[in-house]
Amino acid sequence: MEERLYDLEDKVQDLELEVLELRRQVNELEQAKTMKSHNGSWSWAIWAFIPIVAIICNMIIKLVD
Repeated sequence: MEERLYDLEDKVQDLELEVLELRRQVNELEQAKTMKSHNGSWSWAIWAFIPIVAIICNMIIKLVD
């Protein structure tokens, strides 16, 4: 009976470790997803910023000429 209890305790510990590992993996995936979505939001800002800079530079050139 005691031996069975020890076996069950070992299985519980193994399952707890597995749950912790799975939680860690989920957290890593969520962080990667968050980072990926942030990187995508910056790409549109760069493409919007380029024409604005070009327009401002063109206005400065016209004022100087």
